[in-house]
Amino acid sequence: MTALRNIDIDLLRAFATIAELRSFTRAAAVLHRTQSTVSTQMRRLEEIAGQSLLRRSPQEVQLTREGEDFLPYARRIVALHDEALDVMRVQTVTGRVRLAVMDDYATVVLPETLARFARSHPDVELEVTTGFTRDLMSSLGEEFDLVLATQKAGDGRGEVLRRERTAWAWSDRHDLPAGGPLPLALLKAPNMYREWALAALNQAGRPWRLLFSSSSIGPVEAMAAAGAALTVVKAGTASAGLRLLGEADGLPPLPASEIALHRAPGRAGAAVASLAGYLAQELRGAALPPLSVTPAR
Repeated sequence: MTALRNIDIDLLRAFATIAELRSFTRAAAVLHRTQSTVSTQMRRLEEIAGQSLLRRSPQEVQLTREGEDFLPYARRIVALHDEALDVMRVQTVTGRVRLAVMDDYATVVLPETLARFARSHPDVELEVTTGFTRDLMSSLGEEFDLVLATQKAGDGRGEVLRRERTAWAWSDRHDLPAGGPLPLALLKAPNMYREWALAALNQAGRPWRLLFSSSSIGPVEAMAAAGAALTVVKAGTASAGLRLLGEADGLPPLPASEIALHRAPGRAGAAVASLAGYLAQELRGAALPPLSVTPAR
């Protein structure tokens, strides 16, 4: 008879935390454990699994193929465990949730969703911060409980809620310049869409010049809508007055992106769990608000 193999929830939580943060040091800090304890937990989990789940390097921790396959199960088990504990706490949901989100989603997608959550959870204190995904993710677990982030499609991190088409955007009232370097309006570095735009143009051999940069998406899209510069947007949240462009317009292709919800590793309170579940339910597969964006012509 095969001996039963039981996995301690702490081992799964440690594994999911390391997979999220790609660092034993940061995971140990979030879990309030020593790094040696977390390392021991991972060795124990790999012994039980009979597989190597993590690949360690000086730069960051990577998942093996077996680790990638196992990660969704670990996340589901930990989430179900925490949800079961919350169900047993029969009381009104109270507490504070620190949510971080990209500017465009905070402006276009989330206002109505967060308003409905606030009305249904009047005793939850909601604190929302906007910014660049990389900056927000670096503070997950320290300054933020939840981060709604943009990432390259297939990145494998967080809980993917929807896929976004990345597109070039130009004024719907003006023609794209026929010659000379393309004028660009982009978010300040470090920014993923900025990097994609420049890499795509360089690879295609298209000359460009940076006309305008900002730490906010609003002014960037306004410059594009005015016909001053070309920019890169999420097709679903692009501002009015923009025309979406692509390969048919002589521009190089851009990678697809996805929107993922990242939860601070460790035991989530009832308020955090409630908002995370609400966002997942509302955003996954939901239609984006209608916008006055002109498609490529």
